[in-house]
Amino acid sequence: MNKLKQLLKSPRLLVWLGVFVFGYSWFASLCLQLWIIPSLFSQPGAAEGLVVLDSIGFNRIAKEQAAEITRLGWSAWELRPQGQSPAGIASLFYALFGPSPASALPFNAAVHAASACVVMVILRNFFAALPATLGALAFVLNPASFEWIAQIHRDGVFILGNLLFILGIMGFFCHPGDRGGQWLRYLLAAATMPALGTMLVWVARPYWVQVMLGKMLLVLLALVFANLFRRAAGGRRHIASLVAAFVIVVAFQLSLVGFHTPTEPVYLPEPVQTPLPHAGEIGWQRSAWLPKMVEERFYRIASARQGAITQRGNTLVDAEWRLDSAGAMVGYVPRALQLGLFSPLPKLWGGEASTPAMTMARKVMGGATLFFYACLLGFAIGLGRMRRNMLLWVMTGVCLLGILVYAISYPNIGTLMRYRYGFYMLLVGFGVASWCDLWLRRPPYRVRG
Repeated sequence: MNKLKQLLKSPRLLVWLGVFVFGYSWFASLCLQLWIIPSLFSQPGAAEGLVVLDSIGFNRIAKEQAAEITRLGWSAWELRPQGQSPAGIASLFYALFGPSPASALPFNAAVHAASACVVMVILRNFFAALPATLGALAFVLNPASFEWIAQIHRDGVFILGNLLFILGIMGFFCHPGDRGGQWLRYLLAAATMPALGTMLVWVARPYWVQVMLGKMLLVLLALVFANLFRRAAGGRRHIASLVAAFVIVVAFQLSLVGFHTPTEPVYLPEPVQTPLPHAGEIGWQRSAWLPKMVEERFYRIASARQGAITQRGNTLVDAEWRLDSAGAMVGYVPRALQLGLFSPLPKLWGGEASTPAMTMARKVMGGATLFFYACLLGFAIGLGRMRRNMLLWVMTGVCLLGILVYAISYPNIGTLMRYRYGFYMLLVGFGVASWCDLWLRRPPYRVRG
């Protein structure tokens, strides 16, 4: 028992968590890809262990680029062949170890393990080691994660990038002291983690960097309202390092946005009830009360939503909602939060999906969703208990904003579940840790650390 307590208080626990998650992810994905999927399914791609339609396409593109690398050398490699970064990453492993999806599985496992470690570090700001570890394991063991652990997809990198960004901006609200080199280490950490997270997100989904830039502006407002500058005891160096870190991260994000901006300008109508030209079925209505630059962002979200509706799908919801103005989108927020936090709703826990594998996945996720509901209740309890903790509000705000943007943009629940994973499962992990913490505070446990 004493050895267990020492392990729980040791930084080595983080290393052991990473090793376990890496081994579990690699072994389970190998079993799925090499034996289970080929045995159970006969759809295209199943012979190579691929059942996700996007992954089958990425696999084809990766094989083509790997063949070009073999023929012409590494100068033929590019990050986004045919605009797809998952294929570019997979082609590296195909060129080195052979054109098989299994060769990319260690990379997927390493990314998933890194995400688990970041989740644990985030949760350690609020809980002892044991609750934080269980929360990180809940994040890891969601069966939906096999869609990118055992396949070829962009979600793992996207999730890790967002988690690093969350951990980094939480550091903006911590005061490291003003002695020795602490302020310099703070500057490096506060600038490096959000920048690294932004880079990974840019690799996976470049458009999301613009959302992260908006989050940085909200962080600035939160810093002002939290009176961090006024409370920094004798912290001139701290204030300077905080400003420098903020400027570095924002400048880096702006530079990445320059690599990925829409090529076609948005032509908003005058602030009258006039349809937006070339807006398809949106029929956008200009709002006189909103600056044009802000309304353009609303319009782009509405355009993404309309594109998702046009593609249809077996899990499409609320296609009849007409979000044709900024006011209509604001009015949709409560419904979007309901979908973002509680999907899949019971009616999607069964029935036919796009493929036999996804039909099976519906049944698995139906049972898992009940567990997640209990975890979200634990999150609400923990939020009430720690309502004075600014770091918790920062984490919660970033997660809810990410969930909300995707819930409005993608009314296809299958797509939403993948896109929201990092934000949603961080809240679920917090809920698991909260329940565990409540249990450990009951006599005779009283575990601390």
